[in-house]
Amino acid sequence: MATTYFQTFIDAFATLDPRSRLLAGDEVLWPPRENSGYQSTPTNAVTFASMGVDGVHYVILKIDGQVRDDSPVAQVSPMDSNDITMIADSFLSFLADGCKVSKQKMKTVLDGERAGKRGLVAVLSEHFDLSRLLGEERTGPLMERYGHLIER
Repeated sequence: MATTYFQTFIDAFATLDPRSRLLAGDEVLWPPRENSGYQSTPTNAVTFASMGVDGVHYVILKIDGQVRDDSPVAQVSPMDSNDITMIADSFLSFLADGCKVSKQKMKTVLDGERAGKRGLVAVLSEHFDLSRLLGEERTGPLMERYGHLIER
């Protein structure tokens, strides 16, 4: 079975010194966590990054018990009444939209990473901006479409 985009991302950050595991200022967790310790976190989520403030963290949802390339990504904000916000329909979209590039361009970067060309972290460090993913015009439709996948 092919490695998922999510696993390629995690593998790229695993090679870094823990103090360097940052995505737009948020800590990339290695290894990712099945249990974040927050009641707000979906039970079918894997936490892969943490803001470090107010418990805000980022998760990818398992579908049928697995993280897949079509697993959506969410921001969990335990201190907010609307504690879960869908921010991408897939991990590829999460990275591509965060970098403001096409999915094809991001796929090329990920494929290069898989082939040993170590460029993913540099691309993300230079281009990724989480604020591109948080507009209500974007998150509202994503929540409508994928909210049913959240297991509490």
